[in-house]
Amino acid sequence: MQTKIIHILLFSILVFTNTACDDNIDDIIPDVPVNIEFNLNEPQFQNLNIVTGAVKIDGYGYRNNGVIVFRLSENEILAFDATCPKHIDINASVNPDSNGSGTATCPHCGTIYYLVNYGYPKEGYPLKRYQVLKSGDYVRVYN
Repeated sequence: MQTKIIHILLFSILVFTNTACDDNIDDIIPDVPVNIEFNLNEPQFQNLNIVTGAVKIDGYGYRNNGVIVFRLSENEILAFDATCPKHIDINASVNPDSNGSGTATCPHCGTIYYLVNYGYPKEGYPLKRYQVLKSGDYVRVYN
């Protein structure tokens, strides 16, 4: 009887530990304060007026590698830290692809991040996401 209780307790600990690790998958890029506000009618943000359009805003995010803002649908805009999760120690900055594919590529390692799939690559960690508030033509990216 005592052996069964120990096995159940150990199993519970393993399940809890594995679940807790899954919650932190997006946290490989350290948190830094981000607060960006802009209007979609400003010339540098015109690409965000079309679905799958993306803009990189330099000087924000982890190590100032930039923030990628992406138009997922007519009603949804996403924002990602441009730091490549595979190279957080060398300032590798991901760039949105200009072909409208909804992807961004790391020039250092060639990893393709699928912005249309919320910043996940085929393998590995996703791009860090930021919160986005959209009200009319006004957009705020923050954490």
